[in-house]
Amino acid sequence: MLSAPPSVITDPANWGWRGRVRRLTGGLIKPKPGQVEARHRLAEVAVRQYIGGARLVMVANPKGGSGVTTAALMLAHTLATLRGGSTVAWDNNEARGTLADRAEVTTPPTTVWHLLGAFERLAGPSGSAGDMSHYLRSQPSRVDVLASDVDVARREQIGAGECGRLGLLLSRFYRLTVMDTGNNPRAGNWLWAAHSADVLVVPITLEVDVAQTAAFMLDSLVAHGLKDLVSGAVTVIRPAVTAPEAQVRAQLLEYFAARTALVVEVPFDDQLAGGKPMVYGRISEASRRAWVAAAAAVADRLAAVHSTRPDQMTPPPPPQHRPSPQAQSRAPAPSPQHNTADQGGGQASVTALPVRRSQAQ
Repeated sequence: MLSAPPSVITDPANWGWRGRVRRLTGGLIKPKPGQVEARHRLAEVAVRQYIGGARLVMVANPKGGSGVTTAALMLAHTLATLRGGSTVAWDNNEARGTLADRAEVTTPPTTVWHLLGAFERLAGPSGSAGDMSHYLRSQPSRVDVLASDVDVARREQIGAGECGRLGLLLSRFYRLTVMDTGNNPRAGNWLWAAHSADVLVVPITLEVDVAQTAAFMLDSLVAHGLKDLVSGAVTVIRPAVTAPEAQVRAQLLEYFAARTALVVEVPFDDQLAGGKPMVYGRISEASRRAWVAAAAAVADRLAAVHSTRPDQMTPPPPPQHRPSPQAQSRAPAPSPQHNTADQGGGQASVTALPVRRSQAQ
């Protein structure tokens, strides 16, 4: 039998003085990687691990300016880059979001409503990945972006029903969906996302109002019966505009470490600030490494959520024979003395129900 491949941490160092020594000696001296580099390599392995099935990652914090869109895009970029694609970033705002505006590639100009217009074709046997590409914006990192509504004259909003159809299509064509959510945790599309998500990501800054809004969201999710989603969540912390006091910082870190499964801190990066388009290839190396750690935390949580293979699923029961409408129309109505439902006992027959409705009317 073939032996297992060697661990990535046994390869020679590339970073720091260890990497310089290896290069200066032409590889004659091959120091092992330091702790930071080894940890980063293991994080990349974690991102690439098997997670099984089509998975949904919900990135949410109702507080504006908490970095939901930034976190959704950076996680999608990182996951797509290291996992080889098959990742889509979905702007699930009930009206207009900004995720597509912050993407590097902003064409084609299609949105969720255009995709919904093609649902019947794409969900049918003739639907193809080529047809699907008309509605997604492919980025250099291999992630595709699904834009929210941009029609200023439209009065309809994306609700739970629309989310269900969009989610079905994306799960057919992508293994991983990273969702940017809006600011209304009571909206139908937001609640659909919460009940459908495999993993929740909570982006915050170490500011009291941002943290309080996130805490309220977690309490609301628990009240909706989603305790496991909360306890398995990943908290991603960005620096605040003004550094908090040491005591406040410690309290916030302790709180989210207790409420959620993992807490990851990412540094400030000017390329990601200010709401401008994010060019993944231009982010700092420190930022890239930190987001790999965040993506590894998300992948670990996805791997921890059980997924059943289709061949292991219980087959559906065979369809039961039902009489044709013509046969039902010819069937005589039961006599009143034998209609046990009218007497307060038993279940009315299928043919009796129309009679009872007509009598009630």
